[in-house]
Amino acid sequence: MIALAAKIDRLVGFQPRGLRTKAVLASLLAVAAVSMALNLWAWNQYREGNRSVDRGHFAEAFAHYERCLVVWRWSDSLHFRAARSARRAGLLEAAQRHLDACEKEQKSADASLPLALEHLLLRAESGYIAEVEQPLWNYVEKDRTDAPLILEGMARGYLRMLRLGAAMRCLHLLLEREPDNIVALVTAGEVVQQGGGTIEEAVKDYRRALELDPQQRGARLKLAQILLHDHAREAGQHFEYLLAQHPNDVESQLGLALALRDLGDAEHRSNALLEKVLSNDPNNSKALSEVGAIALADGRVAEAETMFRKAIDADRANHLAHFRLYKCLASRPGREDEASEQIAVYERVKADLEELGKILSVEMTRAPNDPHLHYRVGKFYLTYGKPALGLRWLSSALRLDANHQPSHRLLYEYFMQTGDREQAERHRRQLASDT
Repeated sequence: MIALAAKIDRLVGFQPRGLRTKAVLASLLAVAAVSMALNLWAWNQYREGNRSVDRGHFAEAFAHYERCLVVWRWSDSLHFRAARSARRAGLLEAAQRHLDACEKEQKSADASLPLALEHLLLRAESGYIAEVEQPLWNYVEKDRTDAPLILEGMARGYLRMLRLGAAMRCLHLLLEREPDNIVALVTAGEVVQQGGGTIEEAVKDYRRALELDPQQRGARLKLAQILLHDHAREAGQHFEYLLAQHPNDVESQLGLALALRDLGDAEHRSNALLEKVLSNDPNNSKALSEVGAIALADGRVAEAETMFRKAIDADRANHLAHFRLYKCLASRPGREDEASEQIAVYERVKADLEELGKILSVEMTRAPNDPHLHYRVGKFYLTYGKPALGLRWLSSALRLDANHQPSHRLLYEYFMQTGDREQAERHRRQLASDT
């Protein structure tokens, strides 16, 4: 402040002493007012972040904490809160960034234990639950006050690796302690949708979460997507609710378009919604397939074929687009051979999806640390054009068995195809060393 006063004094040094003093005081008061305003704004962001955490709106909380850090950037505790809310929102890279900043700014020894725990939870949710589950269970068994938080993070870690039985065990323990824990109810619904229970159970969990907090967007969206199959009118009402809050949300636009089509209502509005989806997400496979279905129903067969092929290019595992393409080809004279080939492709895709479902819902629960199961999941995703997921699962297989030959062979072939010869050579050497 003294240095600032000296600078201001030099700037106004040409003025008479009395005027100079008044100018300095006025400038200092202005600086103080700005500083106070910034700190009040930061405090409000901090308070709103805490409120969002209490409501289970973690992405919203993270946004508030990040704004707060513009002013209080050296606060280790604030970086910690930002890291934890980011992790609970699924923003794992942001969580790691703020944990690193927290360690850099850490001033109190008391923060070391929660920081260590947060590292374990982030590791668990990043796909490494097998490496950290024992110390986390040790925390839970000590009946610590943060046991619910730990069970929540472990459940998400198990869910990420499709260990559905273990995930549900965590959630049952959590809901025994806190029956109205919204995060646990929503996560339980997600576990059930992956194959860990019946659809009725998922609907029940999502409905209860929305009773407790109608603003739970994730629960409402997932509930609407389930209801779309047999209760299109109610699903449409949920999608309308979501769009009233987020008019440009692609998932809600697509869901409402499908609901309206199923009901036979507002065809023009349904088509307009599909156009909006594709203007924001040109490679949305479901929307492309629906536009193709509309074209096929209107007799625009060539246009329909183009849209179905685009849908398949965007998502090779879109079995409905494969079947619709078959129907389209079968309706065109002289293309019987192509139709026969396409129905064979459809049957193969359908069989692969059923095999994946069996792995996820049955086999992975029985043998969660079987590297060959992780390999099979990784192979499915690489085959169907999802390399990020495929590589993640193959890496998981190799963490379980560093010499797993099918994984090394598949990774060698993948990296050769993508031109990454350095990575390909690394996996080739592993193959050679085992022969």
